[in-house]
Amino acid sequence: MLPDKLHRNRTVLTVLFACALVVGGGMSVVEASPPAVTVSSVSVSDDEPETGDSITVTPTVRLSGEGSGTFEVTEVTLEDASGTQYSEADSLGTLGAGDTIDVPLSATFDTAGRTKLLVHVRGMQYDADGNRLGVVTTMHPTYVTVSEPSTETETPPQLNVDTEDLVAGSESTVTVTVSNGDDEQVTDLSLRLSGLGENQTRIQPELGAHNSTTFTFDVTPPEAGTHSLDATLTHADGSVSTNESVTVQSLNGEAVVHATTVTENGSTDLRYHVANHGNAPIENVVVSGAAVGTALPTTVIQSVEPGTTETATVELNERPTGPATISATYDVGSTTGSTDQSVRFANETADAESASQATTETPGSGTAPATFGAVPLLTGGVVAAGSIIGYRSWRGRFDR
Repeated sequence: MLPDKLHRNRTVLTVLFACALVVGGGMSVVEASPPAVTVSSVSVSDDEPETGDSITVTPTVRLSGEGSGTFEVTEVTLEDASGTQYSEADSLGTLGAGDTIDVPLSATFDTAGRTKLLVHVRGMQYDADGNRLGVVTTMHPTYVTVSEPSTETETPPQLNVDTEDLVAGSESTVTVTVSNGDDEQVTDLSLRLSGLGENQTRIQPELGAHNSTTFTFDVTPPEAGTHSLDATLTHADGSVSTNESVTVQSLNGEAVVHATTVTENGSTDLRYHVANHGNAPIENVVVSGAAVGTALPTTVIQSVEPGTTETATVELNERPTGPATISATYDVGSTTGSTDQSVRFANETADAESASQATTETPGSGTAPATFGAVPLLTGGVVAAGSIIGYRSWRGRFDR
């Protein structure tokens, strides 16, 4: 049997050995673990795409900076919740502790709605000595809202054709107004007008949004009746056309000529009045006259519009008396016309006796009655010859 002292020493050694085993076991438990793999963030190029659009989803794969070891990224995929795979990337390299890598993945959606996308990362974990520790996977969700494509309704340009009173053989104006009610400008405009024996084109480079422009065409209808007038606009994005049924009147070149004299401060002026009772302008109106024993001056009136009267004033060296004939020739459409009027210029004595009955024309007024009936009003010393003796009603001569 051992002495008590030796027994106590052996007991202490046993306890120390046991403690050493416990401490050694504790050191193996706290040995450093390998760093963790995560998807630290996900960016989406468009999180509200339309069906048919392609977007890019870019996850950032990160190996934490804590611990030691590496991670080989073998595969990153993008799927939806049903398992449909949109994109895949593989053999992306090895990450060290604290490293990151961005992996762009594409996706295109066929149906609208809110879609849950899942980023899956798969790879091999290694320890600090390069020993393979095993396959590691991680997953990260993200969401996109897919909508149907918006349908923008384009507003085509509108055409409006406006015509004056059209007369056969007489030049008239046709205007076509193009209106752009769309939010975008119209470019490369070409407007063609056809019909009435015409085929004309006008061009314009552009027409702004919510704006309009007017094109003008001069036309000469060849004959009376109902005709078709077509306007067609072509532009960079298409074309639009309209058709108008227009009525062309027969040419009426009726005109009436008249004359009055005005005396003031011993000077006498002769005033020729030409009234257009027709439906087309009369042009190049040459007015002249002949009185007893003398020819009256000749003058020219450039144009008289339908329903209007123009007056030309000439100075006289000698006041005419007695009967006279006033004549006018003119162009109307592609023809010519003429008209005569018989008047009687009273002498100064008769003027003085009838002054209370005659209408005196104000010098310089430049106006005349808009129409002249069977008994025209003669002013400034001109009176009707009897009961319009010698009056010749209008006659038009047209050289077609």
